[in-house]
Amino acid sequence: MKRYIFGLFLFVLSIYNAQVNFTNIPNPDVNANANDKVMMYITNTNEASGVKGFGLPAVETVTDLPYTGANAPTTRIEELRGMLLFVKSTGLAMVFDGLVWSKAFEVESDNISRFQLNQVATTSGSVFLPINPLIDKPNFLADPLRLKTNVPVTGDGLNRLYIRQTGLYRINLNLNLTGAAGAFSSRLGASLYVNDAKRVQLLETTVNHDGTNRKISLDFSVYVVQGQYITLEAISEIGGTTSYTVTNGSYVTVEKVL
Repeated sequence: MKRYIFGLFLFVLSIYNAQVNFTNIPNPDVNANANDKVMMYITNTNEASGVKGFGLPAVETVTDLPYTGANAPTTRIEELRGMLLFVKSTGLAMVFDGLVWSKAFEVESDNISRFQLNQVATTSGSVFLPINPLIDKPNFLADPLRLKTNVPVTGDGLNRLYIRQTGLYRINLNLNLTGAAGAFSSRLGASLYVNDAKRVQLLETTVNHDGTNRKISLDFSVYVVQGQYITLEAISEIGGTTSYTVTNGSYVTVEKVL
């Protein structure tokens, strides 16, 4: 019996070695073909030794995933259950269960959405802030909370963040402002509305950034319920004829805390 166990151990060890040798090529950075759609180790040629990580095979968009659309299987492909592919445009690693693809994990945080604000001017000291739904992940504009997904990009919908999950949210508003010097002699800030009812109002002294642009950063915390929407308004302490412009160098970041 001991001989059989020992022989089985050698057989398993030989399989293990074969698997290691498959990926442990002498110089991965030189010998690995970037066109090969395989999982591979990635090393840094500027460093002396050590494997730094591994890469998943990747596709550009969700529609590039195999076995989708007209090619979707009618019966489960057991051999492919658990297959992983990374989708570059969404930052998601997708897993195939033999029939359909679903999210395995997200490389980016899935509880923070960030949007650029469209430029808007006011002569009355207050103006509602239009929120651009553009997704530009290289510049950190993303919407995993789906606050702007399927939201109109004109009219009132442009100003609204729609809540998909009930919870406590932290909202950071980073405003870049331009205008006449007199516009900044008083404090500026923002109001936060939930379903058009004012919840919070904050005022701060702006910071002179470069002689032309002034900046202000505001943080709100608010508990909201699924189906409600948030609207943000830039305001002046004195209102009236205060004139300034909120530039498109302004951003709003929403984090679901609880």
